[in-house]
Amino acid sequence: MKVVRNINNNVAVCLDDQGHELIAIGKGIGFKKAPYEISLDQIDETYYNLDSHYKSLLTEISPEILDLAMKITNKGQRYLGIQIKPAFVFALADHIHSCIKNAQAGLILSNPMANEIRHLYEREYRLGQWAVKMMEKSGKVKLPSSEAGNIALHFLNAAQTMNEARKDDTERFVDDITDIIESEMNLIIDRNSLNYSRFVTHLKYVLKRSNALDKENSENARMFDEMYEQYPNLQSTIQKIKTYITGELGVEPSKEELLYLMIHLNRLCSGEGL
Repeated sequence: MKVVRNINNNVAVCLDDQGHELIAIGKGIGFKKAPYEISLDQIDETYYNLDSHYKSLLTEISPEILDLAMKITNKGQRYLGIQIKPAFVFALADHIHSCIKNAQAGLILSNPMANEIRHLYEREYRLGQWAVKMMEKSGKVKLPSSEAGNIALHFLNAAQTMNEARKDDTERFVDDITDIIESEMNLIIDRNSLNYSRFVTHLKYVLKRSNALDKENSENARMFDEMYEQYPNLQSTIQKIKTYITGELGVEPSKEELLYLMIHLNRLCSGEGL
């Protein structure tokens, strides 16, 4: 196996014997200066055809977070008896990275669907509780118990295959909100960027939570009011998105839900240089 580019000390872009590009993970495989050859017994995991935004993600997250995501993924597959696409581990690592980073900054967001998930998907929720303990230990932070619901949702999404009609509805929902943002903010969004991928993932969660978007947490509502005043340039866009979601889903999103959207929108606009 030939290493052609190092991402970090434990992750590298490689070429196999047929010249196909892949991402390889193994302790210390990215330590030397590329290019160079490594033996297969040095590699723990390989990933082919990885999307560009996941490759970008690997430069942001620590090896410890990626390793934790792999442990949780493997545990989940065994515990739930499901097969998950290889790229799932990177989406989970992205979530864990953001969750721990927010907690370290004092930004704690609860999941309004946590109780519903706990009752409807007991095994997935128990897996989430185990994962939260692992995340707290890794990041040396305290997370809300409702974070178990977020982890459960990741596995529920991974185990389900949307039918084509549902997929079309989701794509239209995402495209419409993206159009609102581009029009209101006068920008062109890079749809291949990591921040946009995160935003799209959140919009898909909005669809899944469509029957609970009006539930509100008073602490998060207060945080929304503060952030809303802090970023006046986002106010018009948030109101247009709120109106669209209310019309499409028949429920008015709470301030808590709008807080999540504003955080992603701010990150998205920052990535575009605004």
